[in-house]
Amino acid sequence: MRRTLVIAVLALTLTSIASGQEQSASRGKRSSVSVEQAIRQLDNERIQAQIGADAVALDRIYAEDFIGVGPSGTVRTKAQVISDFTSGNLKFQSITTDEVQVRVYENAAVETGLSTMNGQDKSKVVPRDTRFTRVWVKQQGRWRLVANHYSLRITQH
Repeated sequence: MRRTLVIAVLALTLTSIASGQEQSASRGKRSSVSVEQAIRQLDNERIQAQIGADAVALDRIYAEDFIGVGPSGTVRTKAQVISDFTSGNLKFQSITTDEVQVRVYENAAVETGLSTMNGQDKSKVVPRDTRFTRVWVKQQGRWRLVANHYSLRITQH
């Protein structure tokens, strides 16, 4: 009787532990998916803020220590990005993304994909087809863009 009771308690304990691990794993997947959705939404907001030269939205999305590298190798800080958009030096008529992937690592996320841009940088046409990498970090409970890099997309013939 005593042995049966011990086995029953042990079985219930193991079942409870396994169930908790399954719930934790599914929470982790849900969390990762919701972070991916949040990053995609923020990136859409960033694109609209760039097209509309919305300094308030850009300030909210970009981290204070943001650094960006454009397809021509131009390096911009957050202040430079906002200034270039609000002054009209950097202007986009449209930006679309494709093949976007977001990988989440606790309080960081890496977003990659293809970008098609129609715009000007100081009256020069912005390279239209690029690949991008963006790094997002969760700071004080909010996701912020800390870095991005664009490279010219070379089409294979």
